[in-house]
Amino acid sequence: MKKKIITMLLAMLILLQTVACAESSENPDDVSADPAVTTTDVGASEEAAAETEPEDSIESVIAQFSDRDYEGYSFRILDRGDTYWGTVDVIAEEMTGEAINDGVLERNNLLEEKLNVVVVEQREGSPVNTMKTAVAAQSDDFDVVTDGLKPLAGTVSGGNLRDFREIGEVKMDQKWWDQHLISGMSVANKVFFMTGDISIMDNYGTWCMMFNKGILNDNALENPYDLVHEGKWTIDKLGEMSLATTVDLNGDGKWTADDQYGFISESYNTYGLYICFGEKITDKDENDLPVFVYNEESAINSIIKSLEVQYSNGCNMGLFSGLSREAQFQAGGGLFYFAGMINITAFRDSETDFGIIPAPKYNEEQEQYYSTYSPENMTAYSIPVTVADIARTGDILEAMAAFSAYTLTPAYYDKTLMGKSVRDAESEPMIELILNSRNFDLGSIFDWGGTASAVRSMSDPNTVASTLKKLDKAAEKTMTRFLDSLEIDG
Repeated sequence: MKKKIITMLLAMLILLQTVACAESSENPDDVSADPAVTTTDVGASEEAAAETEPEDSIESVIAQFSDRDYEGYSFRILDRGDTYWGTVDVIAEEMTGEAINDGVLERNNLLEEKLNVVVVEQREGSPVNTMKTAVAAQSDDFDVVTDGLKPLAGTVSGGNLRDFREIGEVKMDQKWWDQHLISGMSVANKVFFMTGDISIMDNYGTWCMMFNKGILNDNALENPYDLVHEGKWTIDKLGEMSLATTVDLNGDGKWTADDQYGFISESYNTYGLYICFGEKITDKDENDLPVFVYNEESAINSIIKSLEVQYSNGCNMGLFSGLSREAQFQAGGGLFYFAGMINITAFRDSETDFGIIPAPKYNEEQEQYYSTYSPENMTAYSIPVTVADIARTGDILEAMAAFSAYTLTPAYYDKTLMGKSVRDAESEPMIELILNSRNFDLGSIFDWGGTASAVRSMSDPNTVASTLKKLDKAAEKTMTRFLDSLEIDG
């Protein structure tokens, strides 16, 4: 009875707050909204609303799977082995006090307790190659495979993966699945990849811009957080601040690891910045089919602008005497560093005080900030076509994702990222913005005609249009061949 009364009071409170907010939004003098970070504000509002819903709890989610008994079934997950990008969120042997490990163990224990399922992991250097071998042999060796988006994409045309839309047990509209990836990476309304709360590896593979607070303050530069909130964080501003902080520290006239750079980057980031300008290699038509847009004027101008900053005197694009970009930023050798969020955790013990912001916009007129990701290393889950009991696999995968929302995600986000790795409160809304604004591009993972690869390998702004034009025939041919393999009329 007490619970019912509390629930009624909460509902009345939410209703009153909703009315108050509605009245406030009708006030033309209300200037609380910040259009520059609309995505963050929306995400935070949705999160707050979800927290006030009485039915949104781990108990209510567990109740959805209360009648399951899979008799100790071994749920077989094929994932990436012990590399820098090796999977860290599938198996944990025992409680260690490390948040992610313990979050994984808690989730897996719930699967075992509530569904009578045991998670079994097989680690490989190339999960997709192992999976393709099993499929070729028509062998039901794995329930799911998790690997980078681009490696997974390479298996689609061979008919290796199931379409998630045909698996009713996977509730694709639930909050624990990434809706941006589903809509962005579907083809003809077929969905071959899924991610969300089930994994933190997708967050590791999402790019962010880190900045060195010491160099910023020493040069009396503008506050990057203010620039983001004011909608003034642009590629021109990045270029300007980078040039202002690139210094030949030892005065030897040579650019080495001993010098200071305004921007530490890599060739991939030519494409990465392009995506953050809201551009893509391919968009999609009304039938959810890919359409090339890399030759449009705005796309070409965006690539040119990216190259002008990437290959300016203010940017370090290479390695010096074996010193990696990561090590150089940690050593205080650069103002900005554009790379995967995996580094936020890796830099936890770094002496360099750094902040986190999204990648810049093309200009101030761009409506919102976007973020990019590593096609090779941002991971997702797929289901091999050889799975015999697809209903069982889909049901267990759904439970795994649902339980992860209350175990793995808080362990990563609250305890690891915000609790230990992030250096200041200002970075927290920036991270929410970054993770909620990924601009998914089919062209980045299928790379039809080598279009995405071409953007990544460019260095001369004067050859952009001609280089891309030469790819047209090959791009169209390989895309058509891909759609034919799916028995889709492109």
